[in-house]
Amino acid sequence: MTVDLNHLLAVSLGGFVLLFALWRRRSSLHMIPGPESPSWIYGNMLDLLLPSTYGSNEFAWQKTYGMAYRIRGCLGQNRLVISDPLALQHVIRSSNFDHAQRKKAANVALYGAGSVPSVKGEEHRRLRAGLAVGFTASSIAEYQSALERIAKKISDQFDARQQEDCVNVCPLMGNAALAAAAELVFGGETLDESLIADIVKIMPRWPGQSKSELLIDGIGAISPLFFKAATLYLQSFKLLREVESHATRVARQIFKAKATAIEREEVDIHSGHGHDLYTRMLLSAPNNKKKLSDEEIIAQTSVFLIAGHETTASTLAFALLELARHPDFQQKLREEVVLNQGSIEYDSIPLLNAFIKESLRIYPAAALRERVAVKDDLIPLSEPIITTTGKRITEIPVRRGEQVTLALASYHRLEKFWGEDAESFNPYRWIDGKISPGEAIGPYANLASFFGGPHVCPGWRFAVLEMQVILCELIRHFSFTLPPNETVRIKIANTLHPTDANGEKCLRLCVRRVGERID
Repeated sequence: MTVDLNHLLAVSLGGFVLLFALWRRRSSLHMIPGPESPSWIYGNMLDLLLPSTYGSNEFAWQKTYGMAYRIRGCLGQNRLVISDPLALQHVIRSSNFDHAQRKKAANVALYGAGSVPSVKGEEHRRLRAGLAVGFTASSIAEYQSALERIAKKISDQFDARQQEDCVNVCPLMGNAALAAAAELVFGGETLDESLIADIVKIMPRWPGQSKSELLIDGIGAISPLFFKAATLYLQSFKLLREVESHATRVARQIFKAKATAIEREEVDIHSGHGHDLYTRMLLSAPNNKKKLSDEEIIAQTSVFLIAGHETTASTLAFALLELARHPDFQQKLREEVVLNQGSIEYDSIPLLNAFIKESLRIYPAAALRERVAVKDDLIPLSEPIITTTGKRITEIPVRRGEQVTLALASYHRLEKFWGEDAESFNPYRWIDGKISPGEAIGPYANLASFFGGPHVCPGWRFAVLEMQVILCELIRHFSFTLPPNETVRIKIANTLHPTDANGEKCLRLCVRRVGERID
């Protein structure tokens, strides 16, 4: 069935005007200061989500209006944007807020209705508790040798492209992160090439990357039924459903093979060494009340393969970009890595870990997260703000149905917590002890990169180890420089990623073996 999206919007828009007029009267955010809206139809959403480079408007708004301000969504809706750490903590941890419409629908389409991101409440807690066996610190440490093999393969791929003037590092980092995710979940099984191709297609087509889809979001905030119906026809959501179905088919085949191997005692059930997530879950004690069913385990596969690989691949690409931009730092880091080669304890390499933390700070993969209030609530602030009526307030009332944008990248640029040069890439801030971020939001270095609260990334330890291993391998053997006149822009499509001047996901760098002359 073919549907003209523009016609659908035109017909629907008129029907929602009256409904919106009634809905808007309930907004409690009108007295919060914020930027002027350039458009009633799109509000400030194009400036927030579809600028030429991500953050160009958002970071300027924070400087002008502070850590909590109002913007206009589509159709003139009021939306609250927060980077205040106390406000972030409250919203992240509170059951009074849920995923916004688009994210909730995308989670179900891509990861399945039974996945951790798609469920909530007691079911969410039960799934996370069941998965915890695969993400303890000791479990993650056992992946080091496998990750080192993956890093060596990526190093070989860089070697094979030495004759090229410059290399697009994005697909190489994507390959590395996807191989690592497969190692985590399956134990190194080779993924189907067609599945890999499907996964690669997702992010450039992520929902919300066009004006029409942003407008559908706006209408959906007023009428969830309209949004649910629209997702049945939108190509972006169709792609997500196709990839989820494909990933689940592959996962079921591999899971069955793992279960058969265990039944035949082809796996050492007394030694936890080297076991992947599937094997660990299968070997979990039968009387363990937290143990998940086979179908529940399979249902999490897309989460770890897709979400787990995309976020790390993005961070790795941006890390290489900053190495290219800072050649002096790159050389000092290389000297430290070479000095520590042999018996490597990655956590004991200060400059490497400072570099990873700074990469996660400047380029948090999940730069923005959206929540909607499911109940009336009061959001506390660490610092008071002055309303448009001149009133000094220390908490912001939000009403059921109002949307809140969690500006995590903006939080990472607050001078109060990260220093006067918070907008600059400076790994030494983590060594000089000039950071005073207050109460923790996330599990790692108080960064929000892995989120926090009940929705904290379960694989954050694995992601950190993965970055440590891969960056050590690449920095030891290769130098990275920017090609002349190279344009690098940043785009957000669920996660941050670098793009070229045409908006295509791409990061071209000159890559040479260390010691090799660069003409």
